[in-house]
Amino acid sequence: RDLSSSMARVVVWEWLNEHGRWRSYSAAVCHHIENVLKGDARGTVILGQVDPQLAPYVIDLQSMHQFRQDTGESQRHVYLCNVDLN
Repeated sequence: RDLSSSMARVVVWEWLNEHGRWRSYSAAVCHHIENVLKGDARGTVILGQVDPQLAPYVIDLQSMHQFRQDTGESQRHVYLCNVDLN
């Protein structure tokens, strides 16, 4: 079995900041999002479960938006891109 092809692709999740720039979540957060997505593609990801600095934030996988629970701020788009390391 050739593992090199399966190890050459990385899943990266990003969010759109207030300046219109895409910012990547950490590898741990991306992994957490992927795990939640496998269980429920329409579910909610609680980012604070992985990164305490992101405690107020959740991602609604159905709308692909990040929300801030304590202020109600919403409409930060979330994006999935596959990075090919080859």
